[in-house]
Amino acid sequence: MKVGIDLGTTYSTVARYDKKTSRPEVINNQFEKELTPSVICFLDNGEILIGEDAKDMQAGGAGTIAASFKRGMGDNSFTVEANGKVYTAEDLSAMLLKKLITDAEAKVKEKIDSVVITVPAYFNDFQRTATIRAGEACGVKVMKIINEPTSAAISYGYTRESNKTVLVYDLGGGTFDVTLVKINKGNIQVIGTDGNHLLGGKDWDATIVKFACEQFLEEFGVDPRDDESAKNELIVASENYKKVLTKSDSVAIQIKYEGYSGKYVLRREQFDMRTQFLLNATNDVCMKLFNDLGKSWKDVDEILLVGGSTRMPQVPKFLEMVSGRPVIDHADTDLAVAKGAAITAELYCGTHTGVREVQIADVTAHSLGALAESPGGDRYINEIMIKRNSKVPSSVKKPFKISPGNPTDVIEVYTLQGESKIPLDCYVLAKVVITGFYNDGNGALIDIEYTYDENGVVKVSAYQDGERLEVVSEPVPEDISWMGGSPSANTTGGPVMKNVVLCIDLSRSMRNSLEEVKNHIRDFVIAAADENTKIGLIGFGDKVGIMRDMTGDTNTIITALDSLKVNVYGRGTDASPMGTAMSMMANRPGGKMIVILTDGIWGKRDFAVSEALSCRNANVAVVGLGIGEADISFLKQISTVEEGAMFTTLDRLGESFSKIARALNSGSMGMRESSGESMGRLGSAEVKGRLR
Repeated sequence: MKVGIDLGTTYSTVARYDKKTSRPEVINNQFEKELTPSVICFLDNGEILIGEDAKDMQAGGAGTIAASFKRGMGDNSFTVEANGKVYTAEDLSAMLLKKLITDAEAKVKEKIDSVVITVPAYFNDFQRTATIRAGEACGVKVMKIINEPTSAAISYGYTRESNKTVLVYDLGGGTFDVTLVKINKGNIQVIGTDGNHLLGGKDWDATIVKFACEQFLEEFGVDPRDDESAKNELIVASENYKKVLTKSDSVAIQIKYEGYSGKYVLRREQFDMRTQFLLNATNDVCMKLFNDLGKSWKDVDEILLVGGSTRMPQVPKFLEMVSGRPVIDHADTDLAVAKGAAITAELYCGTHTGVREVQIADVTAHSLGALAESPGGDRYINEIMIKRNSKVPSSVKKPFKISPGNPTDVIEVYTLQGESKIPLDCYVLAKVVITGFYNDGNGALIDIEYTYDENGVVKVSAYQDGERLEVVSEPVPEDISWMGGSPSANTTGGPVMKNVVLCIDLSRSMRNSLEEVKNHIRDFVIAAADENTKIGLIGFGDKVGIMRDMTGDTNTIITALDSLKVNVYGRGTDASPMGTAMSMMANRPGGKMIVILTDGIWGKRDFAVSEALSCRNANVAVVGLGIGEADISFLKQISTVEEGAMFTTLDRLGESFSKIARALNSGSMGMRESSGESMGRLGSAEVKGRLR
């Protein structure tokens, strides 16, 4: 039997195509429910619960809970430790998939041998290949992985004869994707896609937790979020409170903690105001997609809502307001992705009957490039080979010239994924070694081919005179900092100096968040610190103050961090810390980065943007990290590196700091603004081949 599986961040679903009814149908789990919670609970006695039982334990605060692990797919630093074992997101996903498959087999009394698994459109190569491996670990054939918005469009459009351009607005529990799709007589042509895999319904839940805990803290002087078990209970309860607010004008939130009991009323109007910035963040993604494609809302006929989070009344209301286009309300909001995967599974097997032929043309969400030298040979660049939103599968072949007099017969090639010309702003996907080509020292030419397969997974091939060459994968070195240097310099031998200034918003709005913020920064300092890293600390509000000058002494930094207090530099946020931070790092060797953490609206924005421009011109990387009611559009204006504007919640702030720490430790301090155009010539700089 073939099935489609929507492997979701918060809930997962299994569906199959019923040839008798010629329709996809969901296979209920053992509790006769269509949706299975994507939660795993490790009990102290060694028992492992998955799904409904694990969700119940999460609500009760029992055991070690693994939830929202889909966000960690492809990232080996994301782990859950339980009963002496360490699990990656891939391990946890395999366990969940096995549970889904076992339940489905028991329900229909058939063996499942092949699956189609859905992924967010914005998943990169690491995340896609990890998903495939998780499926294969369950003993089934992964016929295909398909983008979630595309799958939803298939479910919606495969029986429709109309010719329409539809924007699929997919707001799930933990990820957000937006995809522009042409539906014509049931055929699906994806025009373009974009997304944010760290934005989803969980962020709306987090605002409810924040609201209630702030009230409780003010009333009783203790914060339930300080206790992991109590926080888990609130996270589970907040999802139910959110569902109440989809149908009611208010909800009563009850908290019992450390002998205290509080009850707080949250009105839908308050909820909508507190989460408006999240809707704005989704619109930013939509506008970015339109800008990339040269489109606008006028080119959209309908907006298709996908994902349980779109049931919130504020979502269609917001979309109708910003777009002026009709929003489609349909019964399969939660199930469309799984049903589209089931249709795809039936089509893909090649022996389908009862399902009409559907042509599906999807695209890639990320550009694919090769590490290359700039035209002047003074720096490395990401030479984009396949542009984002190109149709998949897609291949590009380019020549690599070995200059006369160079007798090498081995070439190392690095593959990058991302939009920036700066290599260290991108994902370094792979390193391959190409051998077996003929070179007598008189010059040689080989062709290197880059491919996105139909799953959006990357492959690299090489040829000489049409004959395939041997391509062997090798691990990407831990230290890739030399990619930020000059090809002519010996950048692999010496230490790379790194300078980081942490700028912390100490305005009045941070009063209930500062202690947890300190904990996350403390973890960051410990993770990032080494003998070659200097860290400084700035507090800002209406004024700017240096809390700790540049130092490599971890204890000194943490002591200064512990002394941070709100309102010490004024109650508002009229001052910009970037100029002061640049002065602290002036004349210091090595890469320079400013990390700005803020949770509110800044006053003198024009001045801050001008300071950010000065940082850009001085090759100082600025990362804007926002929580609470921070404005993501403003963060993008002051962030000088691509993907440098990060919006998150207090609960997930540690994830963002971990990402920055990994970038530092892997050598990404080489980030700086690219100048000049991409190479317009062939030759030895066409692909960076570290000749040996």
